[in-house]
Amino acid sequence: MRILFLGFDVEGYGGIATYSRYQIEALKRLGHTLDIVSIDKQDGAPLAPGVAHRKLPFESRLKAVRTLLAEALAARGRYDLVMLNHVYLAGLGWLVKKTSGTPFTVNVYNIDILTKLPRLREAAFQAADLVIADCKYTIDWMPKYRRRVPPTGLLYDPVEVAFFKPMDKRAARAELARHYGWNDLDGKFVLTTVAAMLLPPNKGQRQTMDAMAKLADERLVYLIVGSGPDREALESHARARGLGDRVRFTGRAPQDHLPILYAAADLATLIARGGPGWGEAVPLGLIEAASCGTAFLCGDEDGSPEAILPDDPCGFALPPLDVDRIAESIARLAADPALCARMGQAGIRTVDKLFAFERYVEQQGRLLERFRTRAAA
Repeated sequence: MRILFLGFDVEGYGGIATYSRYQIEALKRLGHTLDIVSIDKQDGAPLAPGVAHRKLPFESRLKAVRTLLAEALAARGRYDLVMLNHVYLAGLGWLVKKTSGTPFTVNVYNIDILTKLPRLREAAFQAADLVIADCKYTIDWMPKYRRRVPPTGLLYDPVEVAFFKPMDKRAARAELARHYGWNDLDGKFVLTTVAAMLLPPNKGQRQTMDAMAKLADERLVYLIVGSGPDREALESHARARGLGDRVRFTGRAPQDHLPILYAAADLATLIARGGPGWGEAVPLGLIEAASCGTAFLCGDEDGSPEAILPDDPCGFALPPLDVDRIAESIARLAADPALCARMGQAGIRTVDKLFAFERYVEQQGRLLERFRTRAAA
């Protein structure tokens, strides 16, 4: 098919941008012809330059509307399908469909779709030919927020297992010593969170620090990876809890450092709260860690528990504000290296079964075949 793929910050940072790039690569592997257009809202150098064929500045809301109108008019009759990486762009798909009959798909994420939408955006969303959701949690909850939900398919965030792969823990910690000067990790129980430090905060770094303070176990070291407007407050929180240099901030780590950071850790944490406009799908920071053979803790109010198979658990899903439960789980795993190792191996199997990029390509193909079958009917 000839496909117009249009999205926000296709070359940029964050979960939606990463998901879009995986989706683009999957579509190419499936043999489709793509015209990739990025509407750029992020400042600074792109993370993945060269992905988009065209880049359009967002500038302001009014100028963005004008840009989208121009794109919609230019797209008439040129494509077999329009794919949009965010529900905020649904109006463009709706306009192309109205003027030329070209069908469109919309990617949705719980933080954006499980909330009230403006009337026109809601109408555009309802006109979609296929909605692609990144977790079952979003699919299950959409009918509670939407009067009508178009045909919907599941497409989990993928992991590139050839990149996020296990490595010897001592070797990984030696690499961290070389890159960051941390020569004191032998004999430590290392936790890590890899996530953007956004506002309002919802990645669980504070709960993890509070649990560490409650345990008062000098073996616990916490590596917080990422950047964003919440960093200064997180650093203050660590100082207020008396954690000293047992909490260490890397800033935004280079991509090739991430597998090392995961493999060097004994436990990854990303403990998000759920609710309207909140929560995670299946957090990349956890399934990437699982792919590296590291157990994890997650919240139990959103899509995070979908990364845990009941018959082969690779982590614990916990009430996100229950610091006592979080502390108990950390203490249990710190006292039982064999349990950590078993959960780490379970994570590798789970990623291969559900989240490997090959599974993503297969599922994207099934969703588009389903779409084509419906269109033909």
